[in-house]
Amino acid sequence: MIDEKGKVKSLSKAIDLMDILCTARRGLSLSELSERSGYPKSTTHALASTLRDRGLLRQLQNGDYALGLRLFEYGSAVSRGFDISELSRPYLESLSSLTGANSVISLLDGESAVSFDYAVSSSGVQILPEIGVRLPLHCTSQGKLMLAYLPQSRVLSLLRRQPMRQYTRHTITDIEALKSQLSDICQKGYAVEDGEYKVGLRSVSAPVFDANGELKYALTTIGFFRRVSADDFVNAVKVTVDQAKMLSNALGFSDKNG
Repeated sequence: MIDEKGKVKSLSKAIDLMDILCTARRGLSLSELSERSGYPKSTTHALASTLRDRGLLRQLQNGDYALGLRLFEYGSAVSRGFDISELSRPYLESLSSLTGANSVISLLDGESAVSFDYAVSSSGVQILPEIGVRLPLHCTSQGKLMLAYLPQSRVLSLLRRQPMRQYTRHTITDIEALKSQLSDICQKGYAVEDGEYKVGLRSVSAPVFDANGELKYALTTIGFFRRVSADDFVNAVKVTVDQAKMLSNALGFSDKNG
C-alpha cells in the first residue's frame, strides 16, 4: 500500500524491523519484534518471513530472527563504491579550519605509512604535506597509530624488516620503549609525534575505522606547535579525534560494533 506521500508502508515497516535487529545486537523472537515495533504479530510474521526468504533476515535454531548475510553483501558493495578522497575531503577541510594547521589522511602500505590526501590551513606557517611519500612507522604519529592497532607479532615483524632509524634526538629507537608507547596509544585512542621525525614538527593522528571495525586510515593534524602540552595542540588532539570518529561513521563504523 502506498500512502498519500508516496511511501510504501510495508517497505517502511520492513526497514523498521531491520533497524530494531541492528540495534539489538542479538536475535529477537517474533513476539519481541512485534512488541518493539508496535506492529501486530501477524504483520510482523509476514514481514519477517519475506525478509528471511530474500536473505535480509535469517532465522536462528531457536526460532529468533537476526540480520541476514545479504545485508553484508550490500554493505560491501557500498564500500567498494566509496572514493575515500572524496568522502574524507569535508573532514580534512574541517580539521584544518578548526585547528589552523594542516591535515592529512594516510594508510598502511607494506612497511610504511603513505599519505594520499590533505588540506592546507589558510593560517600559520605552511607545511607542504608529503603526499605519496613513504613515512617511517616508528617515529610518525600516523605510523605509530597503525602499529598500535596491529597484532604484536606483526609489529615485531615490521620493525625487524625496517630498522628504527634515528631522525632526530627525540626519535625512539628502542623496541621495548616503542611497545610501551603503542600500548598507551591504544588506551588513549590517538598517537602523538613530538619532533621525532622532523625537528620542530608535532602531529596527532586518530584512527579511522571501517564498517568491520578495522583500522583503515589515520587522520592527522600536523604543524609547528610550540609543545604538545600547549592549548592549541590539546585542542588539535580533541578535534582530530572527533573528526576521525565522524569519518569512521561515514564509512559505516559504529561504536556499538564493539
